[in-house]
Amino acid sequence: MRDKCGVIAVYLAAGKSRRMGVNKLALPFGKKTIGHSVLEKAVNSKLDYTIVVKREEDALDWIDDPLFAPPFRERWKTVECREADKGQAHSLQSGLLAAMEMEPKGIMVLLADQPLLPLGIINDLVSRYLQQDHVPFLAASFQGIPRPPIIFSPQMVPELLELEGDTGARQLFKKKELTGMLVDYENEADFFDVDTKNDYQWLKGCGHGW
Repeated sequence: MRDKCGVIAVYLAAGKSRRMGVNKLALPFGKKTIGHSVLEKAVNSKLDYTIVVKREEDALDWIDDPLFAPPFRERWKTVECREADKGQAHSLQSGLLAAMEMEPKGIMVLLADQPLLPLGIINDLVSRYLQQDHVPFLAASFQGIPRPPIIFSPQMVPELLELEGDTGARQLFKKKELTGMLVDYENEADFFDVDTKNDYQWLKGCGHGW
């Protein structure tokens, strides 16, 4: 049997951008786009591989050409989620099933609409997770509240596959018997996710990446 991979990312990019009204992943963020910004960090990080979960009709035109060429193209692939309209849980499950085929030691859930997430946090979480034994999850947090990205143990996948709707993995943190690790970070803006037009205006006004 081949050795397991390290940590693989499930990159959730199949949302409908209902509150934004347009595809938020394609919105400009500096010289790039919101969606490209996070994916670029993933393929340049300590992650072994990234699985991009997308909608069937998504032509991936929000991803710049360099990521389609070597050496980056060997570090990610896409998986279509035909039930993306039913909520984030379905997108997550599509990515988890693809990730488990690679026998990972851990699966990081990455959101495509967090353009301010630093590369350093991705790498820090990967390093910390690989140093632990049998931890169900290791999550970033701000003031003790879990925030994506989160790394799950493969043993957690059966529970994740039972999730429904649009709340994603947040449901699991309500279970008192579930014990994992939180890594607290000081800057709340690192985890800012762009959901609405007001969010995007704030992002443009904060000066990051522009």
